[in-house]
Amino acid sequence: MNRKTWTLPRVGTTVAIVSLVVAVIATAAWALRPVSHLAIGAHQTRFVVQCDFDKFRQIMVRKNATAAIVGRSGMELIDVKIRDLQVDASADDRPLLNAIRGKSKMNLDAIRQIRVRLDDPAIDADELALRQQAAIEADSMNVVTKSIAAAGNLESYETTLGARPSDDGTEVQLTVEMKVRVDVPKLFTSRADARVQQAAEDAINEQARSIEMFIAEHADGCIPI
Repeated sequence: MNRKTWTLPRVGTTVAIVSLVVAVIATAAWALRPVSHLAIGAHQTRFVVQCDFDKFRQIMVRKNATAAIVGRSGMELIDVKIRDLQVDASADDRPLLNAIRGKSKMNLDAIRQIRVRLDDPAIDADELALRQQAAIEADSMNVVTKSIAAAGNLESYETTLGARPSDDGTEVQLTVEMKVRVDVPKLFTSRADARVQQAAEDAINEQARSIEMFIAEHADGCIPI
């Protein structure tokens, strides 16, 4: 009877193959193990609204733009509370007349607490509390809205709005940054990053469209501030 003889080269090859298989399995197990990953999405855009700045700020202040913008950002406005409000008319020599004419030079600083309902299956929370700080002057508007605390796996959310007069109307700049905690296989963390990044881009694009539509809707009937 012939008996197969294992030579050293053959044994070495077998060991190498087994080692390779073990290494592949170990690598796959490492890549597929679930990890807690913080996915960050950030985006900004700049555009011009065909409306002069005085009228733009009148509409944004008096016509409750927050509800309209929030509504097109995958959220629903539940409650708004004013925490602080300061009006400075020292730079306006005719505050009443200029207000009537829509040329008010008064500066307005306000802090509001906003509560919104979330409608996103990727976020395991129903509501989000936000703090909004607005500084509105005769030639600029800056609004910063930040989450007060984490909501489910949404660890933080911040959006800003800046507006300035321009030759063609009002130049608006929007930014957003969101941080979402997800449990995914390590191999797919880049996919989670891409999804959150896409969510940030979609949110900014919707905000831009909502502002343009909101201003166009109220441009003919705004009330001076």
